[in-house]
Amino acid sequence: ERNTFDMYGQAKNKVKEKIVIICVAVIVLGLLAFFLGDVFFPFIKLEIAHDMEGAKALLISRGVIGFITVSIIEALQMVVIFIPAEFIQLTSGMAYPWWLAVILCDVGVSLGASIIYLLVNVFRFDADVFKKGRIEEYEQRSKTKSTVILMYLLFIMPIIPFGAICYYGSSKKVPYPRYLLTCATGVIPSIFTSIVMGTAIKEFIANALPIWALILIIVLAAAALFTLLAIVLKRNFFRYDKNSPTPWFIMLCEKVLINIITRKMYFNVKNAEAVKKIDGPFIYLAAHHSWLDAMSVSKITPEKNIICVVNEYYFRLPIIGRILQKAGHIKKKMFHPDILCVKNIMRAVKAGNPVMLFPEGRLSTDGGPSYIDEKTAVLCKKLGVPVVIVEMKNNYFLSPKWRNGSYRGVCDVEVKRVITPEELENTDSSELIAEIREGLSYNEFDRKDLSFWQKNKAKGLHGILYLCPNCRKLYTNVSHGNTLECTSCGKKYHIAENYQFEESDIPNIYEYYQKIKQIEKENLSSVSLEIPVDVDIFKDGVRKKRKEKGVFRIDSEKVSFKSDITDLYFEYSVDALEGIAYSVDKEFEMYHNDELYYFYPPKGERTVCTRVALLFELMKEERYEKGK
Repeated sequence: ERNTFDMYGQAKNKVKEKIVIICVAVIVLGLLAFFLGDVFFPFIKLEIAHDMEGAKALLISRGVIGFITVSIIEALQMVVIFIPAEFIQLTSGMAYPWWLAVILCDVGVSLGASIIYLLVNVFRFDADVFKKGRIEEYEQRSKTKSTVILMYLLFIMPIIPFGAICYYGSSKKVPYPRYLLTCATGVIPSIFTSIVMGTAIKEFIANALPIWALILIIVLAAAALFTLLAIVLKRNFFRYDKNSPTPWFIMLCEKVLINIITRKMYFNVKNAEAVKKIDGPFIYLAAHHSWLDAMSVSKITPEKNIICVVNEYYFRLPIIGRILQKAGHIKKKMFHPDILCVKNIMRAVKAGNPVMLFPEGRLSTDGGPSYIDEKTAVLCKKLGVPVVIVEMKNNYFLSPKWRNGSYRGVCDVEVKRVITPEELENTDSSELIAEIREGLSYNEFDRKDLSFWQKNKAKGLHGILYLCPNCRKLYTNVSHGNTLECTSCGKKYHIAENYQFEESDIPNIYEYYQKIKQIEKENLSSVSLEIPVDVDIFKDGVRKKRKEKGVFRIDSEKVSFKSDITDLYFEYSVDALEGIAYSVDKEFEMYHNDELYYFYPPKGERTVCTRVALLFELMKEERYEKGK
């Protein structure tokens, strides 16, 4: 009864909050329409259109009214935090002297902060709805316990909107004068940087400032803000593991980069206390449904520097590769024996660092679990440190293997099980691998509470669902909007908001992919594909790639490649390879003589990449079953 009452009370409070914010918005917009309608609304249109020159001309033409508009726009962007504040700051820097622009924007920030304080402390508006969860994550990692000092630190970070920080600060027991002073002074470095950039753009346009000087000013302003951020955060914010091999500056860059990449995501972490009680190193094990997985797991213990095992390919990228290397992450050759990777994992654990592993070794194609080799259990027993099994939900739907880009949403992260060193010692490898497989057996399509209203859910889906189960034709599927359609038989599959197919004999993507596997198994012994390919070859430790051109062949016994340009030829039996990695509708890849080969089929025919990887996977499964 108490729980029911609490839920009812919370629901009433949320309704009240919505009514209050709507009323405030209506009153503010009404006052703006009455007093400043002829400048405010045209300015908003120019802002939406990103027309800085038009906005600048409008502000200058209205004199004092322009001053008021700048402050009110800044205040409105504070209250409604989803509207970025950089536009008005850049524009005011272009329209007015820098000192005046700073004052006007700061007045706007003070006004917006006051409105937020009123909403939270008088009207009891719930500040949790505005990114408070992410700020509380920083609060846990901060060395300071002072709300005011933490607000100052957050104001110079480019990740958190001013308004979100004010909602957070106003929900704490900070007296209004002190709160207002913190807001008014804390935003000055960021405002000043934006206005300096705006002033530089004005000089570039009006006084023919050389383009190199404009670029230099912008770079120096951004560098100054980032340097200030780095110095302050190093001294006051991050808690670093004593045994971390990562330089503090690289760790800072990595944290900022992760927050920028995941800015559209909210991470809902459960049972983190089970990991925080562990004293010393441990191993994270998680299923691999999306590129979001590594960031999701790191949210469990954001105060720790997690060493990740990462596909070797990413270490070859110019900037990201350098950060990964300096941060101490471990490179892994996919589906290839890699003793050095195992040694590096053991070194990291011995040095006292937590290590993150995705034992499936690949992104899930269909949202379900993939095969986990028994060597995972052997490694865990040898390391002898706690094993943390993590389950993640929604990541597959927010950014699956077959989709370019990602959707905004909530990533649910839960610690399902912690296997202690004592349990590892008393469990044999076969029992342990069974427990690990069970712990990572989560299938996204087993849930009944899914609700995703995005558009274009099916875009790119034909890249993995390359065969029509209805007419059994290959490569005839096309995808658009939320619909997958076979151009041969006309069969359509429409994805509903719960990611189930509407009015279909096949319920969802996972079951559709299982149908494809079933059909491919029927003809596995007679498979014989010849694929013309362009090839990029990467040698270990060498950034520059070589190119080849030839024919890749796969049948039920082996895979091979023969060059059309040189005398290069190699072949491997199915037993000799662990697997074939691939990117949907792009390429597939494997190692030969410790060199990484990327095979690119002709454009328009790259759906075959999924098929090559799946056929090889089915052949390995067939041999595994016979072996048992």
